[in-house]
Amino acid sequence: MMKKRILVLGIIFTAVFAVSCEEDDVCVGEGTPNLTVVFRTLQTQENLTDTLFVERVTSEGELIDTLYKWLITDSIKLPLGGLDESVNYFRIKLRPTGQSDILTVNYTPTTSFVSKACGFRLTYDDLDYESTENAIRNLTPSESNVLENEAATNLYIYYNN
Repeated sequence: MMKKRILVLGIIFTAVFAVSCEEDDVCVGEGTPNLTVVFRTLQTQENLTDTLFVERVTSEGELIDTLYKWLITDSIKLPLGGLDESVNYFRIKLRPTGQSDILTVNYTPTTSFVSKACGFRLTYDDLDYESTENAIRNLTPSESNVLENEAATNLYIYYNN
């Protein structure tokens, strides 16, 4: 009698366990994208690999956080804000002896459902860029003013070299 109960409980437990299992959902690469920025020289139009210092600041220029501290690169990825924000300010300094500029990024955030594993993600519409043009000579946005994929370059920043 005891063996039958254990056998029945074992079958019930196995059935419940087998029914409750689902295929694993894995979220790969479907999160909120960052703004991809590439630095170039104005004269040759080639990518400019140099030392960069980048901070996120308030509209008054007060430091929020340091994103890149003297990184040697020709491109960076900048995180934009959430649903409550529509503008971000970044202080960018090329070389320790160079002048810093404030890059202003205006946008309209929108949400979209990706999957059960990933949930919702933000995308950014109506991207618009401005700079103080101390050291920056030109800003050239990509053809699309929508940020959905960080693999594509969204903004080219040109410097005199």
